[in-house]
Amino acid sequence: MDSEKENLLFWLMYKIGFTIWQLQELENTLATYFVIRLKACRGIGKEKGEALLQTARKKTLGGLIRDLEKGGVVPATMATRLCSILEKRNWLVHNARRENRGILSSPSKYDLFIGQLESIASEAMALLKEIGQEVENYVLCSGVDKSKIDSEADRLLKEWGLTEYQQRRQCDAN
Repeated sequence: MDSEKENLLFWLMYKIGFTIWQLQELENTLATYFVIRLKACRGIGKEKGEALLQTARKKTLGGLIRDLEKGGVVPATMATRLCSILEKRNWLVHNARRENRGILSSPSKYDLFIGQLESIASEAMALLKEIGQEVENYVLCSGVDKSKIDSEADRLLKEWGLTEYQQRRQCDAN
C-alpha cells in the first residue's frame, strides 16, 4: 500500500473509531438516564444504584431507547432522533465496511463516507449534550445542589484525565 492510501486508511480508521466512541458514550449516558428517571429513587444508596446501572448497561441501545420511550421520559422529537442515530449506528457497525469496499481508490466515495461518519458523531455529541442537560435538570429538580453536580463533574474530568489534557492543550496553544 502506498503512503497516500496508508494516510487515507489512517484517517478513515480514526473517524470510525471516534464515531463509535461517541456512540458508546451516548449509550452509556442513556443507560444512566434510564436508571435515574425510571429505576432509581432518592436514597437507594450507591451500591444499589451501581447495580441498577450495571444492569442497564447490558441493554442494547435499541432496548434503552424503547424503554425510555415507553417510560415517557424523552420528548417525541428526541425519541425520533435517537431512533435515527440507532439506525445509523447499526449501519456503521453491521454494513458500512461491506458497502464501502474500495473507497481508498475513490475520492468521492471516501469523502462521502467521511461526511457520514462526521454527521453521526456530531449528532451523537449533540444528543449527549441534550441528555446530559435533561439529567442535570431532573437531578436539580430532585433537590440536589448545583455545587454537588459541579463537584462531581470536576471529579470525573480529573478521573478521566481530561483536566490535564485541557491544561496541556491550553499551554500548547500559548
